[in-house]
Amino acid sequence: MNTPDNPTPAAPETSAFGAFALAPALLAGLADMGFTEPTAVQALVLPATLAGQDVAGQAPTGSGKTAAYGLSILQLVDTTVQGTQAMVLVPARELVLQVQGALKQLGKHLPNLRVAGYYGGHAMREEVKSMQQVPHVVVASPGRLLDHLERRTLIPNQLKVLVLDEADKLLELGFQEEIATIISRLPRRRQTLLFSATMPDKVLALVRANLTRPRVMNAGGAEASTLPASLTLKGHVVGAADQKPAALYHLVTAPDAGRSLVFANTRDRVEELTRFLRGRGVLAEALHGKMLQPERDKSLMKLRNGSALVMVATDVAARGLDVTELDTVVQYDAPEKADTFQHRAGRTARAGAAGTAHLLVTPPEQSKLQAWPAAANVQWAPLRPAKLPAAAPKAPRATTVTLHVSAGKREKISIHDLVGAFVSIGGLERDAVGRIEVFDHYSFVAVPEAQAEQVLARMQGAKVKGKKVKVALIR
Repeated sequence: MNTPDNPTPAAPETSAFGAFALAPALLAGLADMGFTEPTAVQALVLPATLAGQDVAGQAPTGSGKTAAYGLSILQLVDTTVQGTQAMVLVPARELVLQVQGALKQLGKHLPNLRVAGYYGGHAMREEVKSMQQVPHVVVASPGRLLDHLERRTLIPNQLKVLVLDEADKLLELGFQEEIATIISRLPRRRQTLLFSATMPDKVLALVRANLTRPRVMNAGGAEASTLPASLTLKGHVVGAADQKPAALYHLVTAPDAGRSLVFANTRDRVEELTRFLRGRGVLAEALHGKMLQPERDKSLMKLRNGSALVMVATDVAARGLDVTELDTVVQYDAPEKADTFQHRAGRTARAGAAGTAHLLVTPPEQSKLQAWPAAANVQWAPLRPAKLPAAAPKAPRATTVTLHVSAGKREKISIHDLVGAFVSIGGLERDAVGRIEVFDHYSFVAVPEAQAEQVLARMQGAKVKGKKVKVALIR
């Protein structure tokens, strides 16, 4: 490989991103998102990536690396050309959606920009149908991208840049063969960017095999043992593993817990803890790899809109979790590796916000974690959890509930359309309409629980943008 008519709103001149000679459309997108100062990884990486160099960057979750490579690839994209010019490989479906959304926001002022997300768990025919308009940028999981390349539904002959994001996790999940096959089918003349929280030998081998004279940069990856200064790390040492459930209950129901993310090492443990918390009156949802995509979307939506206060998840499922204002992280099962500890803790206290990450450990687990530099700032203390309350006689009631609407992007339904319908037909005040998320063939709308039945009754048989929709309460 070698180095490779619509008016745009003016970006504020005070933006420090102006020093990178970015296109005015990208500066406007940054301004819309409230970004005025580049993060450490952006300041380090952008000069090299914008100059067309291959880069292997080590950076932790929440460091701003998506914008670092996103700005670079969007600067390269020519939206007048009908062809896929950039590909981003990520390890999880949620991460596909998160990165796709971030790139769309950054490039919202680029005329006719098309950013597509491809992943398993839903019918491939829907993705093929959407390719009638060729995407300029593709964000995908390795298996699904390889399917498209093999079927030739995606032709990469105009590719300019390939991004391997979360490279350590891609390899950990066993995608080595898929990545090698994908790269063998791409143009050799391209720019390649790789980002990883850690740089084990497998990742370094991937760099050596696929990047040309790369700039290797460390912007605070796991080996740098950096976590946000606004993050408080607390280690709770219980006498035995059977004390952990009670300790978990008291942590997530503390007055200052807010919205919480609980990590477990297995899918079975995720389901077990979710049932346990619900049985004690906690609004909890599960997230793991065996769940179908609509179920995962539903769980994430509930956490984002306040219908749930606790998410219990496996590491892989939570890798692409995009929830702002996440106040508390609890590592129920001790992490196996230092980088896993750091990825988990880094889900809170993002972008300068305050947050607390708790560890629930037995004495042997504590001894293992204390040897990790990344855990050097953990405040350790013994914990004897208080007695558990009796099991709740019925499920708790949320102040906000989520409604399912049987129409989405493919039916040309927008957030604006749904707000209008729930105000004019559903009878809600505009401020009472909560978070709305629109997917391909369905949408989620958050409404006050006290008004949910009335809104449901009014919305039955209603038309949104001329299409009759079904509205149902998500349990």
